[in-house]
Amino acid sequence: MRLTANEVRFNRLQEFKSPRLRSDSHFHGTNQGFDSFKSPGIFSLKAFNFRYSLDSNRKVLSLMYLSHMRKLSASMSLILLASILALPQAGAAVAKAGVTCFKAGATSTLANAKFTCIKSGKKLVWDKGVALAKPPTPTSTPKPSASPLAIPIPITLPVARGEITFANILDNVEKVAQVAYENAQKTYLTNTTPTGMKSTIWVGPTTVPVGSMSEEERIAKAMKFWSGFNQPISIGLFFFNTQDEPLAEIAWEKWRTDNKIRVDQPASMMRNECLSNNGPGAPIASTEPLKDCRNANAGVIDAIGTAKGWFGVPTEADGRADTYRLGAIEIHEFTHMVQTAQFLGTSENPGGAMQSVTPCWIQEGQPHFAAKTLASSSYSDYLQARNPEAKKRAAENNLIAPRDLAGVSAYLSLETLATCQSTYSWGYATGMLAVEALSAIGGGSSTMALLALEARGYSFSEAFKMVYGISWQEAQPILAQVIVKDYLVASMNG
Repeated sequence: MRLTANEVRFNRLQEFKSPRLRSDSHFHGTNQGFDSFKSPGIFSLKAFNFRYSLDSNRKVLSLMYLSHMRKLSASMSLILLASILALPQAGAAVAKAGVTCFKAGATSTLANAKFTCIKSGKKLVWDKGVALAKPPTPTSTPKPSASPLAIPIPITLPVARGEITFANILDNVEKVAQVAYENAQKTYLTNTTPTGMKSTIWVGPTTVPVGSMSEEERIAKAMKFWSGFNQPISIGLFFFNTQDEPLAEIAWEKWRTDNKIRVDQPASMMRNECLSNNGPGAPIASTEPLKDCRNANAGVIDAIGTAKGWFGVPTEADGRADTYRLGAIEIHEFTHMVQTAQFLGTSENPGGAMQSVTPCWIQEGQPHFAAKTLASSSYSDYLQARNPEAKKRAAENNLIAPRDLAGVSAYLSLETLATCQSTYSWGYATGMLAVEALSAIGGGSSTMALLALEARGYSFSEAFKMVYGISWQEAQPILAQVIVKDYLVASMNG
């Protein structure tokens, strides 16, 4: 349709005065303005051509859609098509019981329920829905809090099932001590002695170690038992009696200087091996007169794997008659070195790192079990060394290690050195019996895997499940009952 001259002039005049329509203009009698109509981005005002005509009586505004759909660009056509396809299909309204739907038989899944569109009277509505089975929650191996370090564990985890298990141990308490002893001997005989560790051994000029076995042989026995686990790179061992203790302090300082050891452990602390208090909280420089030297202390002392061992050697007859002096004490202290060596690479102070996460009962229970099994030449010798310790070991408050279920269970906790110092010594009794039971179940060296996993970043509870295949929450009550029954069986009282 052609425009008259008047219509063209009016059209141009309007374009000059009003380049766009007002947003309150109406389209096909609706209350929706052009600006709001074009807001989805589907149409453009340029797609329309407006024709104005003059009438003698009035102005008539006629809106004519002239360019039709061919004026839409190809891209706009695609957008329009996509918008149409995105519209909800019949029957696909949000499903809710009793709400109208549009196609009989249509289904919809919402919030773990499947709804079906059904005919109810003359209407189509969603039914009440059928609950769907929830997918099983996936389980996974616990992950450490940080990237695992390359800390070796030479045994297969979880440990293989043997004669004694958590399922049958309460019915076989009488057998636990012997099976644990035999497992320890088997571990020792199977392993090979590691090589390459640098050692310095100083013995005071008037100090005479107890027994015929050399100090090197005793340490080598412990090294072989824990073969495959992290061990110290170098060690310095100092043996002294009361008379030689001042000379041991001089030798210690010289060794520290020669080996460029920067860890500040004053030589005066060696005096504690000749005093009654050498445990947690022992003084740095006691002025108390020295007694017969009978204590020992050991561990890794720096981040590169240097370890020290201080050994008080008795001169009095009763001290020298103690069979614990026939190799057990060195095995016990070297095991402390291995415990702390698991944490090499995790801290500048591996000993402190171990003590901060490992339960108190295993800190002394593990070395004591290893010492008494490896230093005993027979099962009967093991019982003679084990039983008096289990029965008589007292804490700082002179309370004997507990034998009742409530007391044993309370001590057999995840409490660490920070809060267990008053009952720390019970580890030599209650802790030793707990490690004995675990060794009967998992093998002689299985408990060291717990510390290796802790050093990798796992919690003790996570590590326990990974080693023994049972949670600590399930195992702890069983271990507590085993220890209580240990005091009742013939092997403890024979």
